[in-house]
Formats: sequence, structure tokens, C-alpha cells
Amino acid sequence: MLVFSYLEDQRNIWEETKDLFASDYLFRRGLTEYNDEIYRDALDDIQEKVYNCGGSRIEQYGLPPSRNGQKLTNIVRREKAYDKAKLAEEVKEKILLMNEKQRYCYDTIMERVLNGHKYPVNGFFINAPGGTGKSFLLNVLLDAVRSKEKIALAVASSGIAATVLHGGRTAHNMFRIPIMEHNEVRSCNVKRNTEMANLLEMTSLIVWDEAVMANKNTITALDITLRDILGVNRFMGGVVFVCAGDFRQILPVVRGGDGIDCSIKSSYFWGHLELTQNVRLKNDDVLNRQFARELLELGTTHKEEYVFPTNFGVIVNNREELVKRVYDKFEVNFLNVSYFEKRAIISPTNDDVDCINDMVFKRLNTEAKIYRSEDTSVDNEMDIQTSVYNSINSPSIPLHELKMKIGAVVMVMRNICPPKLCNGTRIIVTNLQKNIIVGNILTGAYRGEQVMLPRITLDSTDTSVIFKRKQFSIRSCYAMTINKSQGQTFDRCGLLLDRAQCFAHGQLYVACSRVTSHDSLIVYTGYRKQGDEYVRKPARNCVYKELFTERDEKTHVIDKCSGKRSPKEDFMDLKVIRCNEEARIAEEEPDHSISVLPSITEEEAVSMIMP
Repeated sequence: MLVFSYLEDQRNIWEETKDLFASDYLFRRGLTEYNDEIYRDALDDIQEKVYNCGGSRIEQYGLPPSRNGQKLTNIVRREKAYDKAKLAEEVKEKILLMNEKQRYCYDTIMERVLNGHKYPVNGFFINAPGGTGKSFLLNVLLDAVRSKEKIALAVASSGIAATVLHGGRTAHNMFRIPIMEHNEVRSCNVKRNTEMANLLEMTSLIVWDEAVMANKNTITALDITLRDILGVNRFMGGVVFVCAGDFRQILPVVRGGDGIDCSIKSSYFWGHLELTQNVRLKNDDVLNRQFARELLELGTTHKEEYVFPTNFGVIVNNREELVKRVYDKFEVNFLNVSYFEKRAIISPTNDDVDCINDMVFKRLNTEAKIYRSEDTSVDNEMDIQTSVYNSINSPSIPLHELKMKIGAVVMVMRNICPPKLCNGTRIIVTNLQKNIIVGNILTGAYRGEQVMLPRITLDSTDTSVIFKRKQFSIRSCYAMTINKSQGQTFDRCGLLLDRAQCFAHGQLYVACSRVTSHDSLIVYTGYRKQGDEYVRKPARNCVYKELFTERDEKTHVIDKCSGKRSPKEDFMDLKVIRCNEEARIAEEEPDHSISVLPSITEEEAVSMIMP
């Protein structure tokens, strides 16, 4: 309510409800009467949630201040609250499941965590194709560090990928990374002597998943901030930094650009990060081995027109068959979390996604409830009727007229309560109230947990007219865009390419690699006329080959302060300088590097990629 609902009388609301907010703390302390300490506990709790939603200090919203440095803050307490003994036992069991290369990666990174001061560079990049057990390794690393009473921060470039990591959150939310234009360099919104700064000073490991999707400037912002706060002029201030991803997958989304210049391979710090390919899963099935080989080739070879082979997925004849194949026995499973958890239909554009969502939504036999938004003007001088705002639809905001049914699968569109409710979290609706929608989380660490969604106020940012819309921040999600699906694995996935085609690097590879076997992918590409007959349309595949070539040591990079293109050597021995949010980036000596982590051949990857 504080962050999203623009309350006008926050202090009086707090005074009227503070006993309700503090009742749990009264019980925990074993007291019978409220006091200031108990109310401070409640305010600390509210402060943490406000930070999680991207807000600022609660006194700026009219509430009494929370504690400031008097004891461990909630944000630090949360990262220290793991059961160390339980994690240690789980780590022992999971280490036994690792193969030789995974164990080497684990040992090498843990050595840096425990003795990082001995090494000049503590940056790693784990390059792993989809389905190779990358998340397994990252979670074991996180659990191992936490079991040793150290702090490990888990972030990802998207909300969906963050839910897979233990304690994961989006990088922007965790580190207060500002929204930047692709040619900007700024630091994170973290100041010294704040709760977040204290947490960063105590951090031993940072894991950043799906880093290939991240704009290089977001990682640069974190690098600048850590150097400044920790007072150490080394990459990430000397904190062990592990990022992971796959360059076959989708690059940063850049308006009017191709994403290569904004990818981490075009960054000054790429020389810090060592490359490894992590594989764990094996399968002797011939068809799945062929499927894995075709996937790897699809992700690295530019075939502008790709015709799906007969053994590469299940080819269907129309949209209706696609929906029935993916959501078979739909009517008897409409409240089954396990049924929807591993099923989805994906397509490149929102228009096709909305069409499929409507088709599946109509199959629900429950009664529909309509929620209408409250739309208001941002500029009071503009004389625009409310009906005009009501008619505007955009992928970034929920619909004005939102139809909901019990059993509907929806996706959250904003970070409401990270890490539980992030942008991209999927939910199955179980109850519809006047001002609250109740549902169960479908995937991730909080799978099956009940949550309540409020109406929140959102600003339209990509529409012709700027306005505010108060509505439930959700959309139907039986289908989603390919970009949204990255980081998820499905037991059954439909791929729709009949009207819109893939238009960016890695989209077709991402779409096809969401499944774990060749017969789990259901494909419909539509038809086109060829001569006197109709034939199946090929799919468009876009691959930037330059991503798979090693960069020269003297590759030119951009000095963001001067705007001039300079050779890599020009960045050596520079100090971090803060001046009106601009910074020059310091870089390590080029001969300081860690030993190369083990890699595998593509043939080995083919034999091990599929479970």
C-alpha cells in the first residue's frame, strides 16, 4: 500500500492498525502489553517489505522510522536466518551427485570463498546449455557458503530465473540497480552506512544466473558500487562473483539494437571471467541424443529458415490441436498445481500469447468475475475522458477489464513481495474476493504456497498517453512469450510460430530447449502456399555468430565518461571516480588470472545434456 497505492493518511492508518501489525511480535516475546520495542519490530518488518518492493525508508511515507543500526537489520537477518546444520547435511548429499567437472568447479569456487584474499581475481562465468544442471550447481554453492555462516546473495536477470535459486531475487531488486539507457553507466542506489551497504560488506559470494540476458551496464553498476563501498579497487571489490548463462540464449533487450554491444562479452570485465561448461545429466536414448545435438547446432548455426525434422518434437496441424496436446485432461486438473507447473505454450509475440490464453481460459467451467481498473490522469491539465484510458492496453500494465475464474493460471507483472512474488511468478487462482485474489504459487522454492494479491497502482510507461491504472497486476498465463520462458523447464511445452516468427538472437533455441526430451515439444508453424499445394512453414532462426568467437585481448571498449573508444589497456590502474553518477572503471592487471576451469567438447555435451 505504501509503495504502490499512494496513501494520503499513512500515519493515521498506522496508529489505527499498529496493534494488528505488532501482535505476532507480542506473542514471540511472551508479553501481554504492547510497548515501543514491539512496535519497532513491526516497523522493521514493514521497512524490509517496502525495500523489497523497491521503495525507500518508511519515514518518507509518513510512518515512524524503523531501527537504524541499533541491531542487525531485517535485510541482514534474513540472509543469516538459514538453518546451517540442515544445509550442511544437504550439501554433503548433493556433492555425491556431482560429476568430476562439477566437483572441480565447486571446489575451485569454494576455495575462492574461503581464501579469496590470496587470489587477484575471483570472477567466474559458468557457460552451460539448457538442461545441463547449472541451477543444481549454483544452489549447492549457495547452500555450502550459507552453511559456513557466511552470506551468499543469489540473483538472476529475470523474476522467473530468480525463483529457481535458493533465496533468489532479481538483480535490480537486490542491488537497487537503476534503470539505465543502453549507453549509460551508473552506480547502484546503495549509499555507505546503510542496511544494504552493511550487507554487501558482509557478503562472501554473489551468484548471478542468466547473466547473458543482463545488460553489461547492470553488472558494471554493481562492480562500481562494491569497489566504492568496500574500498577495494578490484573486480567486485574482491567479492567472489559467479555468473552463469548460455550465449545461445536471448541477449539483453535493446530498443532498436541487436543486444551484442550491451552483452557481457562486450564489457571491460569479460577478461576477468573464466569459462566452463557444466554438464551432469545423461541419457542413452538415441532420439534424445539426436535432439540434443540438433539443439546445440540450432543455437550456434545461423539457419535463417529452419525446417523442423520429424524427430525434433511433435508437429501438429493447427492451434486447437496444439492446445489439446499441451493441456490434455484440462477439465479434471484445473486446480492441480503439479499439472500446470510443467506445462506452457510459448510464442514470440504478446498478440499470439493473448490469443492462446483466451482459448484456454474459455475451457474453464467456473464462473467468471470481472475486475475493472481505476484509471486516472497524470497530468491534471489534460482533458481526457476516463473511457479513453480504459481502452488502452499495453503488455506492461494489466487490462482495464480483467476477467478471472477460479482455477485460472496467471502471471504476476510486478515485484510485489520478492523473492516470493516477483515479476514472472505463475499462480493458480483459488479464491476471488472483492479486493483480493488468492492463489497458490506454481513453481520455484515457494511452490504450492498460498499468496494474496492486492490491487496496486501502476504507471503506464510505453503508451501514447501517460496515466495511472489501479488494478490487480496479473495476466493470464497458460501461454507466455519466449523471453519470459527463459529459465524454466517444462514436461510439455507448445511452440506457436504460425503468424509471428522469432526475431532476436537465441529465441528459437530458448523455445526448443525448455523441454527435457524430444517428444515433450509440441510445434505448430502453420502453412504457406508453394505452387499448387500448401506446405509447412519453416521457422526463422536468428543467431549472432560473433558471440561464439573469442575476443582479442586488445578489443576496444567504450570509456563511458569520455564517450571515446579506447583500447583495453587504457583502462588499467584507473581508480573509481564518482561524479554526477558517472564513473570510470578500474580493471585488474591483465596477467592476473585464475586457472582455466575444465571444459568439454560439444560431442560430450550432446551425450550428457538430456536427463
